[in-house]
Amino acid sequence: MTVEVSYWSRVLLLSVGLLVVSATAQNCSHILQGPNGTIQSPGFPYGYPNYANCTWTITAEEQNRIQLVFQSFALEEDFDVLSVYDGLPQQGNLRTRLTGFQLPAPIVSTGVVLSLWLVSDYAVSAQGFQANYEGRSSLLGGIVFVELAYPAM
Repeated sequence: MTVEVSYWSRVLLLSVGLLVVSATAQNCSHILQGPNGTIQSPGFPYGYPNYANCTWTITAEEQNRIQLVFQSFALEEDFDVLSVYDGLPQQGNLRTRLTGFQLPAPIVSTGVVLSLWLVSDYAVSAQGFQANYEGRSSLLGGIVFVELAYPAM
């Protein structure tokens, strides 16, 4: 009889623990379009939640690239990570993994899509991040020069 109570007590504690973890997890997905905007981690500037799992996919107009400039950056070093993808969030598109408290350099995509994926662990969190994005023409300053040649008369 004692073995059954102990077994069911463990099952109940495990179930309650999983329920608490899933209740506190922060899953979010953002699809962003338009010439510019601002991205913030959940809870910024007061701190992102534990178990965060959030993605942002920015899509620019055709023949544009996306410039991402961070205004603030603070993630628990080595445990909470912001992955930046040049394209959709797939392994082959990984551009960089950001963590810690140093403001990253601006990032410019090579194509029309730039994605970010924030993952945090179960314990310590920090302020989070804020970044501005802007679509930039991939043509030379957006101006195309054409030289016309006329036959000699």
